[in-house]
Amino acid sequence: MPRVSVCCSVLNQSAMLRDMIGSVFCQTFKDWELIIVDDGSTDDIKTLVASFKDERMRYVRWDENRGIPWGINHAFSLATGDYVQAQAADELITGDKLKEQ
Repeated sequence: MPRVSVCCSVLNQSAMLRDMIGSVFCQTFKDWELIIVDDGSTDDIKTLVASFKDERMRYVRWDENRGIPWGINHAFSLATGDYVQAQAADELITGDKLKEQ
């Protein structure tokens, strides 16, 4: 089980999501999982997530948009870490964030 679960709900923000994922990968603390709930995007979020080729990432897709509260709550329900970090697709975190928190 990972120590930290980073949870994100995304809708059509693939360019920003790539940078957010990159900021998670740059963490000095490496014991994390990243759960991404695709809330009915028309962008190809699945291919973007798969391009990172990392088993710490989980991807769930809904065919229709349900809204951020549904998406993030679903990500929380899938979290297996001791701690949970809510993360927006357009939000970057500093390299030591998970370690310091």
